[in-house]
Amino acid sequence: MSRPLYKNRYFIVFVVLAAWLTFFDQNNFVYQYKLRKQITALEVEKEFYEAEIVKLKEQKKQLSTDEEMLEKFAREQYLMKKKDEVLFLLNEEE
Repeated sequence: MSRPLYKNRYFIVFVVLAAWLTFFDQNNFVYQYKLRKQITALEVEKEFYEAEIVKLKEQKKQLSTDEEMLEKFAREQYLMKKKDEVLFLLNEEE
């Protein structure tokens, strides 16, 4: 006749250790899961910003070499106009 599982000292130690690591330890499993999730989100954000940096460097290169691109950028982004022009702004409704 074998002893019940809850009287086995190795089982009790395992349960106590698992509970300690899951809930009470400074670096518990719940905290590690949240950190891993946050790291994944930050890595995605990092990839996005690296791609944006590449696009902006290319745009900067084009603006510094092409006068027409510079004028187009200034007109579109900063609503600049020549002295004898009239500027009409149209709002697009979504």
